[in-house]
Amino acid sequence: MFICTGNTCRSVMAHYYAAKSASDRKLDIKVISSGLQIDKDAPMPAAIRTIFKKEGIPEVSHAPAKMTAEMVKEAGLILAMTRAQKAEIIELFPEAKDKVHAFVEYAGFGSADVADPYGREEIFYFEAFRLIKKAVEAVFNRLQEKK
Repeated sequence: MFICTGNTCRSVMAHYYAAKSASDRKLDIKVISSGLQIDKDAPMPAAIRTIFKKEGIPEVSHAPAKMTAEMVKEAGLILAMTRAQKAEIIELFPEAKDKVHAFVEYAGFGSADVADPYGREEIFYFEAFRLIKKAVEAVFNRLQEKK
């Protein structure tokens, strides 16, 4: 499960790219995303649709979802876009502390956060996606090595 603030940008890009990559790799995993503080009526930014089209990700109808205790319980791995979000999730759900990680750290790229592009120019979405794509592939490589 990928987590960000509003479940409209970063976690959405990670969710749908990871789902496509998992399918391409023939991995039998369920990928979902949610947010810590959502606006259920917030639309997915047009820049993300542009990125998805370029990446061959099918058109999606996405509505922001708030992270729930049930989601946390069912998730095998929870990847937060920032270290602060990781800490917030652990504070809200201390029982999940062993499966909550900062996404970029878990991917093996140090302690960087995925910057929030929301409301910014399109280039910021592309920059965030480049890091997300690289991190998703690293996480999948790590998971496949464990098998």
